[in-house]
Amino acid sequence: MTHRCDARFVSEPLILEWIFLMSESLTGFESSKMAQFCFDAENPLNCPICLNLLTDPVTTSCGHSYCMDCIERSWDLEVYRGVYSCPKCRTKFNQRPTLSRSTVLAEIVDGMNQEDPAGPEDVQCDVCKGRKLKAIKSCLVCLASYCQSHIQPHYESEAFRKHKLVNASSNLQQQICPQHHKALEIFCQDDQKCICVVCLGDQHSGHKAVSAADEMDKKQVKQRIYSMGCFQYALFNTGIF
Repeated sequence: MTHRCDARFVSEPLILEWIFLMSESLTGFESSKMAQFCFDAENPLNCPICLNLLTDPVTTSCGHSYCMDCIERSWDLEVYRGVYSCPKCRTKFNQRPTLSRSTVLAEIVDGMNQEDPAGPEDVQCDVCKGRKLKAIKSCLVCLASYCQSHIQPHYESEAFRKHKLVNASSNLQQQICPQHHKALEIFCQDDQKCICVVCLGDQHSGHKAVSAADEMDKKQVKQRIYSMGCFQYALFNTGIF
């Protein structure tokens, strides 16, 4: 008789134990892939929203760290509810928290990012002269990509504060709404498509919408664990990541 596990009744410690036990039985290739998956999700220097190395890191009062731009965009979508939450642990804040750059985390991340040349499959920094470094963010206003060093003006200068930053991409035009020329940063769950903030208040008014980045991350995680069995199904559906 085949038994199916119900993710609703699976605790986080049990899931983590499953991960360890499963990794013991995987082939070398599968084990390395599983280790990479866990690294992406649990590395304290990775943003829980974009899963990349922290950029302009900030830490909430509940102790979780995010890229400044990632958490600000996430909270922008909660303005209408009037309650803000931590995407990681769901702690709720009645007022939008004021965030300050975590200097210690920033120094650690900056040290890891120094002299990181772009590889054949990486997006190159558009500002670097000579040897191009790996871009970590792209700006949908400037339509340019920047390395860790050259992205700093976007965090430090008021002139760039309202620019929309996304993970480094070589296809920036595809992330702009062709009708309103705004960033496609919202995912309409009713129509299953990415839209801009103007679309949300217009033809998609009243539709259920979430952050496009959050939706993309969920699909990436789901794709990674799709064929690896019941415990991965529980891992995804319990919302740990």
